[in-house]
Amino acid sequence: MSQAEKDQCLLGDFTPPTLEEWREEVIRLLRGVPFEKKMLTRLDEGITLRGMYTRTDFDATAAMSPMPGDAPFTRGTRTTGHRSGWQVAQSLPYPTYEQLNRALLHDLERGQTTINLILDQATQLGMDPDHAEVGQVGLGGTSISSLIGLSKALDGVDLEKTVLHVEAGVAALSMAALVIALMRERNNDVSKWRGSAGMDPLAGLLEHGKLPITLKWAYQELAILTRWAADNAPHLKTICVYGHPYRNAGADAVTELAAAMATGVEALRQMEACGISVEMAANRMLFGFTTGPDFFVEIAKLRAARILWTRIVKVSGGSESAAQAMHMHVRTSSYRQSTVDPHSNMLRSTSEAFAAVLGGCDSLHITPYDAALTQIPSELARRIARNTQIILSEESHAASVIDPAGGSYYIETLTEELAEAAWAKFQKIEASGGMLDVLLDGGFHDEIAAQNDERKRKLGTRNNVLVGVNRYPNPAEKLAKPQPLPLVEIHRKRAEQLQRLRTSASHKQEMKVLEKLQGIITSHMDVKFEAVVEAATHGATIGEFTSSLRHEQSRSVEIEPLPTIRAAEEFERLRRTVASAQETATIFFACIGPFAQYMPRLDFIRSFYEVAGFIIKADEWYETAEAAVEAAKECGAKLVVIVGPDSVYDETVPTIAGAFAKDEKVIVHLAGYPKDKIEDYRAAGVDEFIHVKSNALTTLTTLASKMGVQS
Repeated sequence: MSQAEKDQCLLGDFTPPTLEEWREEVIRLLRGVPFEKKMLTRLDEGITLRGMYTRTDFDATAAMSPMPGDAPFTRGTRTTGHRSGWQVAQSLPYPTYEQLNRALLHDLERGQTTINLILDQATQLGMDPDHAEVGQVGLGGTSISSLIGLSKALDGVDLEKTVLHVEAGVAALSMAALVIALMRERNNDVSKWRGSAGMDPLAGLLEHGKLPITLKWAYQELAILTRWAADNAPHLKTICVYGHPYRNAGADAVTELAAAMATGVEALRQMEACGISVEMAANRMLFGFTTGPDFFVEIAKLRAARILWTRIVKVSGGSESAAQAMHMHVRTSSYRQSTVDPHSNMLRSTSEAFAAVLGGCDSLHITPYDAALTQIPSELARRIARNTQIILSEESHAASVIDPAGGSYYIETLTEELAEAAWAKFQKIEASGGMLDVLLDGGFHDEIAAQNDERKRKLGTRNNVLVGVNRYPNPAEKLAKPQPLPLVEIHRKRAEQLQRLRTSASHKQEMKVLEKLQGIITSHMDVKFEAVVEAATHGATIGEFTSSLRHEQSRSVEIEPLPTIRAAEEFERLRRTVASAQETATIFFACIGPFAQYMPRLDFIRSFYEVAGFIIKADEWYETAEAAVEAAKECGAKLVVIVGPDSVYDETVPTIAGAFAKDEKVIVHLAGYPKDKIEDYRAAGVDEFIHVKSNALTTLTTLASKMGVQS
């Protein structure tokens, strides 16, 4: 008899409890605490998690979970899962192409499998450095303006064998032309370009508030590039749909999903208006998502995204399975990154990356742990991010299991619930006129702002935890200083480089460039991309052929930009403010009562103030209130905190608080919230009560102001 058969025989001696019997036992063990309070969890997404999921839940969702590789692709778009591995696609946002090339060659030899080229703000807007504003050149990515620059950036890289993703904003067509020009110069087969070179016009509009061209023309350029790729580069994605802007502004997973679906539908409509079929457009689309801190929600979100997109493409007329399959690039969140205790970011990113892999991402970027401090990651941060992916694949064997999340009653149910919630919100967006209309209206911004405010409130009250930030701070930590880029110097050097490039050209070369630029203006739409490639080949710059491409175009509509937010920012600001005035920001703890009774409260209260970086000068036990008052006055701290069990407060609070009631320079706090005594203790001189429901951010910010700590 096998071990499995023995186990089955053993289990046969016991009657399986029913769900109702389990519930009754839980209620008994809760001893009067409401079942709903302890066993149900309400998510930010409006979904309620239950304490247990069963086969009954799975049977209800089984129709949405066919075999891997089959529509609606809940279990992934590939029959074999990640057996060939996902793309390790770390972006390297170095401002100059020389820096980028050094880092790229180094990392490609050490586990990175994909080039994830992010262009700077100036290039993404189609501007050369000498025509861009200071602050745009080098910001957010690499400044590349010409074939020479791109050649140096990708020197030593085999473009036929290495996947190349290019994030170029509204300069996508122009950058794609540069890549094609480079491949032809190297005698590469352009049909072997695997990766992407597209844009999401709505994401660009959200980032900048306006675009240098109309949205209609931005989609027209995408159509030109898409049509060319369909004929010449079968593995190239040209239409991007990003959920990142919404998530990084504080939106929840359902809102990110709904916005991505609505943006994808907008792209399909725009492509149809340009004569491109749904199947051709859908085959060329790349979706970008961000994974956040809720591990199982993020796994389910990525699975739900594939379900929703399959439904949309099918309803829109895309019958081919390949057109319905979503290709997704995932990056870990910057929203949860912190400059305080930055090494904890490694742990956050690991969890988020693992969720992305289990959710079935096709390519992955892990945000370096020091990204909140500097645009240029340290070599250690790059190595940790890269090796995290390698460990997930090679040591955790995440690539060896096909759909590891499949069959989990919890994840399967959560996938369905997220999909239906996002579908309802997507339909609401469509009923309001589509994604562009809701962005122009401003209501979507307000909804995301409200979601972010709720997240901030939960961080303030410490219901949600950022380790090292609003809980478990390291009071001895020396705060790392942000390292801003020398953008003025970068702008000057890049502008000078481009000027030298222009002046070094012969008259004959200049005339040839002008001829090719004129060719862009006069060429028919069907051959316009080849005209841009020709101009790039002969030395034209991004700014030059982008201007020619858009010679009669006006600017787009303007909207309120969607901010990129980090949840820890206000806590960090407070911590730095207090750190700059440590002589002023001192606290005295007056500990009264039996040690064993007040110690848990002391641990809580000490951590509460250390969140802001206040210096605790004394936290000793005192036998009498008078002794505590004497020690507090001798200490000279600006804040006195009374710490003890509620049972000793009636005797001690009036004495301690009363001793400082007339001293405007001393603030008195009480640890705890004795409901029946609040007014009495306030009258005695207590200024604030610190307890588990206190908003740490609000309370500590107000305290710093009262103590005279200025930023």
